[in-house]
Amino acid sequence: MRIAIVIPVLIILTSLSGCVSENTIEQQQDVQRFSFTADMLQANSSVEVDFNLHDHLQLKPMILFWVSTGCYGCHDWTDALRGSVENGTLNVSSIVSIHRYADFESEQKLNDVYGTDNNSTHPSPWVVLIPNQDTPVFDYDTGTLVNDISIYEAFNHPVTPTIQILNTNGEIAWESKEYWPSEEAVEDVLQTLSETS
Repeated sequence: MRIAIVIPVLIILTSLSGCVSENTIEQQQDVQRFSFTADMLQANSSVEVDFNLHDHLQLKPMILFWVSTGCYGCHDWTDALRGSVENGTLNVSSIVSIHRYADFESEQKLNDVYGTDNNSTHPSPWVVLIPNQDTPVFDYDTGTLVNDISIYEAFNHPVTPTIQILNTNGEIAWESKEYWPSEEAVEDVLQTLSETS
């Protein structure tokens, strides 16, 4: 008889465990936003020497496309995005490639793959950036140098290929780590970019 009473009581008590209040507490975490200044692959730059992300985001949202020289998915994404530039669905000033492993892969190898030279295997008509572990990272709002974080940490440790769309407030509005570019995936990138402000 006692077991018949104890079991239902235990079931009722366990279902009441935890928060039983109708009031919920919402915690808003401030997402710190970052910017950086990095060297550009000279073959892909006609005028500028350094690229300042903050300055470019003041004008419009941007695609940050994290690449490496041996990443076949990066090669295919580059070709697909270049096709979008060529057919007018992507503005060349709305995208930058960022060399993810500049500490391990040479600038010459990067140029051989993504440079604008006729002999590059996957030429990028947009700017290609060459940051490294020591690239300075700045607080997006204040412009203050942030000493305790690398560019890779600031942008969520991107693997290759990673495509991030940053809005004009410097926030990562969208991210894809899809390795191969399908037609649908490319359209998703372009549509998200056009909807981001």
